[in-house]
Amino acid sequence: MSKYDPLSAWLAGHPAEERRASFSELESVLGFPLPKAARVGRAWWADDPGKNHSRAWTLQGWSVGDVDHAGEQVVFRKAATAPSEVQPPALRDAAEAASSRMHVTQNFRATAIAAAGVAAVVGLGAMLVRAIRRRSK
Repeated sequence: MSKYDPLSAWLAGHPAEERRASFSELESVLGFPLPKAARVGRAWWADDPGKNHSRAWTLQGWSVGDVDHAGEQVVFRKAATAPSEVQPPALRDAAEAASSRMHVTQNFRATAIAAAGVAAVVGLGAMLVRAIRRRSK
Protein backbone atom coordinates (compact mmCIF):
# COMPACT_ATOMS: atom_id res chain seq x y z
CA MET A 1 0.00 0.00 0.00
CA SER A 2 1.35 3.40 -1.00
CA LYS A 3 1.09 6.49 1.14
CA TYR A 4 -0.28 8.15 -2.01
CA ASP A 5 -3.31 5.82 -2.22
CA PRO A 6 -5.65 8.51 -0.79
CA LEU A 7 -4.79 10.66 -3.80
CA SER A 8 -5.62 7.75 -6.08
CA ALA A 9 -9.01 7.30 -4.42
CA TRP A 10 -9.68 11.05 -4.51
CA LEU A 11 -9.06 11.15 -8.27
CA ALA A 12 -11.08 7.98 -8.89
CA GLY A 13 -14.16 9.65 -7.44
CA HIS A 14 -14.00 12.65 -9.78
CA PRO A 15 -16.33 12.36 -12.81
CA ALA A 16 -15.03 15.31 -14.89
CA GLU A 17 -12.22 15.15 -17.44
CA GLU A 18 -10.13 17.65 -15.47
CA ARG A 19 -9.42 18.18 -11.78
CA ARG A 20 -7.70 21.34 -10.56
CA ALA A 21 -6.23 21.28 -7.06
CA SER A 22 -4.06 23.42 -4.84
CA PHE A 23 -1.01 21.94 -3.18
CA SER A 24 -2.65 22.50 0.20
CA GLU A 25 -5.77 20.63 -0.97
CA LEU A 26 -3.59 17.68 -2.01
CA GLU A 27 -1.81 17.78 1.34
CA SER A 28 -5.20 17.67 3.05
CA VAL A 29 -6.19 14.62 0.97
CA LEU A 30 -2.87 12.89 1.64
CA GLY A 31 -2.58 13.85 5.29
CA PHE A 32 1.06 14.97 4.99
CA PRO A 33 3.01 17.73 3.23
CA LEU A 34 4.07 17.38 -0.37
CA PRO A 35 7.82 16.93 -0.76
CA LYS A 36 9.98 19.93 -1.63
CA ALA A 37 10.54 18.47 -5.13
CA ALA A 38 6.80 18.78 -5.82
CA ARG A 39 6.86 22.45 -4.89
CA VAL A 40 9.89 23.44 -6.96
CA GLY A 41 10.20 21.17 -9.99
CA ARG A 42 8.19 19.60 -12.75
CA ALA A 43 10.04 16.24 -12.57
CA TRP A 44 8.18 15.15 -9.44
CA TRP A 45 4.89 15.52 -11.31
CA ALA A 46 6.02 13.41 -14.30
CA ASP A 47 3.68 10.55 -15.14
CA ASP A 48 6.37 7.96 -14.51
CA PRO A 49 4.83 4.65 -13.33
CA GLY A 50 8.15 3.74 -11.72
CA LYS A 51 7.66 6.35 -8.99
CA ASN A 52 5.35 5.49 -6.10
CA HIS A 53 3.66 8.90 -5.99
CA SER A 54 2.84 9.01 -9.70
CA ARG A 55 1.07 5.68 -9.56
CA ALA A 56 -1.55 7.47 -7.51
CA TRP A 57 -2.86 9.25 -10.57
CA THR A 58 -1.74 6.98 -13.44
CA LEU A 59 -3.53 4.00 -11.90
CA GLN A 60 -6.78 5.92 -12.07
CA GLY A 61 -6.20 6.96 -15.69
CA TRP A 62 -5.08 10.54 -15.00
CA SER A 63 -2.08 12.53 -16.16
CA VAL A 64 -0.68 15.82 -14.93
CA GLY A 65 -1.46 18.77 -17.14
CA ASP A 66 -0.32 22.13 -15.85
CA VAL A 67 1.70 22.73 -12.71
CA ASP A 68 1.82 26.30 -11.41
CA HIS A 69 4.54 26.32 -8.76
CA ALA A 70 4.14 30.03 -7.99
CA GLY A 71 0.39 29.66 -7.48
CA GLU A 72 0.79 26.18 -5.94
CA GLN A 73 -1.78 24.64 -8.29
CA VAL A 74 -1.84 21.44 -10.34
CA VAL A 75 -4.26 20.26 -13.02
CA PHE A 76 -4.96 16.56 -13.47
CA ARG A 77 -6.51 15.44 -16.77
CA LYS A 78 -8.05 12.14 -17.75
CA ALA A 79 -5.35 10.30 -19.66
CA ALA A 80 -5.85 8.82 -23.12
CA THR A 81 -5.49 5.35 -21.56
CA ALA A 82 -8.68 4.26 -19.88
CA PRO A 83 -8.29 3.22 -16.22
CA SER A 84 -9.38 -0.32 -17.08
CA GLU A 85 -6.35 -0.60 -19.36
CA VAL A 86 -3.93 0.42 -16.63
CA GLN A 87 -2.62 -2.51 -14.64
CA PRO A 88 -2.33 -2.16 -10.86
CA PRO A 89 1.09 -3.16 -9.48
CA ALA A 90 -0.28 -6.17 -7.57
CA LEU A 91 -2.01 -7.50 -10.69
CA ARG A 92 1.11 -6.86 -12.79
CA ASP A 93 3.27 -8.72 -10.24
CA ALA A 94 0.85 -11.65 -10.15
CA ALA A 95 0.82 -11.83 -13.96
CA GLU A 96 4.62 -11.79 -14.06
CA ALA A 97 4.81 -14.57 -11.46
CA ALA A 98 2.26 -16.66 -13.38
CA SER A 99 4.17 -16.08 -16.60
CA SER A 100 7.39 -17.15 -14.92
CA ARG A 101 5.74 -20.33 -13.60
CA MET A 102 4.33 -21.04 -17.05
CA HIS A 103 7.81 -20.76 -18.61
CA VAL A 104 9.23 -23.13 -15.99
CA THR A 105 6.42 -25.60 -16.71
CA GLN A 106 6.96 -25.34 -20.46
CA ASN A 107 10.70 -25.85 -20.01
CA PHE A 108 10.03 -28.87 -17.80
CA ARG A 109 7.68 -30.36 -20.42
CA ALA A 110 10.20 -29.78 -23.18
CA THR A 111 12.90 -31.45 -21.09
CA ALA A 112 10.60 -34.39 -20.31
CA ILE A 113 9.74 -34.83 -23.99
CA ALA A 114 13.43 -34.69 -24.95
CA ALA A 115 14.29 -37.21 -22.23
CA ALA A 116 11.53 -39.52 -23.44
CA GLY A 117 12.88 -39.26 -26.99
CA VAL A 118 16.40 -40.10 -25.83
CA ALA A 119 15.08 -43.04 -23.80
CA ALA A 120 13.19 -44.32 -26.84
CA VAL A 121 16.28 -44.09 -29.04
CA VAL A 122 18.41 -45.83 -26.42
CA GLY A 123 15.76 -48.52 -26.00
CA LEU A 124 15.51 -49.07 -29.75
CA GLY A 125 19.29 -49.17 -29.99
CA ALA A 126 19.47 -51.82 -27.29
CA MET A 127 16.81 -53.91 -29.06
CA LEU A 128 18.71 -53.61 -32.34
CA VAL A 129 21.98 -54.70 -30.69
CA ARG A 130 20.23 -57.78 -29.19
CA ALA A 131 18.68 -58.65 -32.53
CA ILE A 132 22.05 -58.42 -34.29
CA ARG A 133 23.70 -60.60 -31.64
CA ARG A 134 20.96 -63.28 -32.00
CA ARG A 135 21.38 -63.37 -35.79
CA SER A 136 25.12 -63.63 -35.56
CA LYS A 137 25.00 -66.72 -33.32
